[in-house]
This record gives sequence, C-alpha cells and structure tokens, in this order.
Amino acid sequence: MYKKIPIFIILVVLIFPVIVFGEPKQRKRSREFHKEQQEKRMEYLYQQRQENRAFRENLQGMTKEEKKKSLQQQRQEQYQEKRGFNRKMHDENMAFLKGRLQNNKRLTEAQKEELINSFEQQYQENVDFRNQQHQENVAFFEKIANDPDMTQEEKKAAFKAHINQQREENKEHRTIQGQERNDTLKTMKEEVRSKE
Repeated sequence: MYKKIPIFIILVVLIFPVIVFGEPKQRKRSREFHKEQQEKRMEYLYQQRQENRAFRENLQGMTKEEKKKSLQQQRQEQYQEKRGFNRKMHDENMAFLKGRLQNNKRLTEAQKEELINSFEQQYQENVDFRNQQHQENVAFFEKIANDPDMTQEEKKAAFKAHINQQREENKEHRTIQGQERNDTLKTMKEEVRSKE
C-alpha cells in the first residue's frame, strides 16, 4: 500500500499540469499543422488512385499504340500535377516555418536564415532527386514496353523489381536528409544553449 502512494503522487504531479495547462501552444500548433498536411497528402494520393482507375477503364477498346500514347500522356500530366502539389505543400511548410521563426526569440537572425536556407536546399535536392527518378522511370518503362522478347509476366516482374529498387533508394535518400536535418538542428540547439 505504501509503495502505491508515491507512484500515485508522482503521476499526479506529472500529469496534472498537462491536464490543466495543456501542451505548449507552439508544439500543439505544429502537430495540428503537420497532421493537416498529412491529411492533404493522403487525400491527394487517394484522388490520384481514383483518377488512375477511371483512366484504365477508358483504355478499353483502344489499340496497343493508342494505349501506349495515352499512358505516356497521362503519366506526364500526373507527374506535372504532382510537382505542382509538392511545390504548394513546400510553400505552405515554409510559410509555417517562417511564422514560427519570426516568433522565436532564442535564435539569431543568422541562425533563422541558415535554417530556412537548409530547408530550401533540401527541398531542391528532393526535386532534383524526383526528376532524376522520373527520367529513369520513363527510360526504363520505354525499354521494357518495347522489348518484343519479353513476355507480359517478365515485363511485370521487371517493373516490380525496378519499383522496389527505387523504394530502397527513396528510403536511403530520406534517411540521409533526415540525418542532415537533425544534425543542423542539434548544432543550432547547442549554440543556443551555450549562449544562455
């Protein structure tokens, strides 16, 4: 019984302020913003899947050559739409970041600018990476689609292997960028703490 009382007191002391005062406002706003961004991304991906299904249904009755041209055009249109969507999401993220930095009194203007430049640089690296992958995809799909020696099953297997390889490349790219971002933030936090 006596062991339960200190645990109860500790829980009350730790949980009571959170229940009464809530989370710090900045963190709560950040979580809400990022949740909203995630919902927009999921909605966008769902919309693209729906468009793809409808598009595949419209391919019925076309010749192979018509299907091929139609698929190429549709992929290019979707790629351009996705680039625009990614740019819009980035702009919203940067506006949110700049708003938070504007209210931050602990960072110097140089540190704020360094942070903004770091995020912009990573965004541009992502754009370049996606463009490179898109070009590789187009070339690979053209090569496989035009190979008369491959069966339909072999083509599907080759497409699947290519996509899996790119997933691994994407994962590695995101991991590297995450580490770079964490290193930048850690260095900045250490600078701020050393000045306090």
